[in-house]
Amino acid sequence: MQSGVFSFSKGIDTFCPIGPWIVTKDEVPDPQALAMQLRVNGEVRQQGNTAQMVITIPHLVAHHSAQGFSAGDILTTGTISGVAAVQPNPFDFYLRPGDEIEAEIEGVGVLRNHVVPWSAAHDTPPYTTDLYSSSAG
Repeated sequence: MQSGVFSFSKGIDTFCPIGPWIVTKDEVPDPQALAMQLRVNGEVRQQGNTAQMVITIPHLVAHHSAQGFSAGDILTTGTISGVAAVQPNPFDFYLRPGDEIEAEIEGVGVLRNHVVPWSAAHDTPPYTTDLYSSSAG
């Protein structure tokens, strides 16, 4: 929570898909006891349970309460172990156009997304990966 890395990462365009629906408190008896799984092309890449969270949901809510909440606000958490960056060869785990991602939370449902190339979603070239180039031209 102190680094803010997860919040920043989830704030980048396309990095925080949400849905396909939300549930109310009465539909999830214990939010700290939900199995979660992330699959890429049917292969399980991440698996865990909210019971394993280092910082609990009530703690997250309390921590951010000082900022004030409004209807529709979303609090993001970390992620289940198994992200690409911690794999022996992360490049083998990076998503590619054509991949199908399924994120499942017990009692909530499955969110399915397909990875598309930049050109399929935008009519402008992608941002440069060269940190020293000038985008001003």
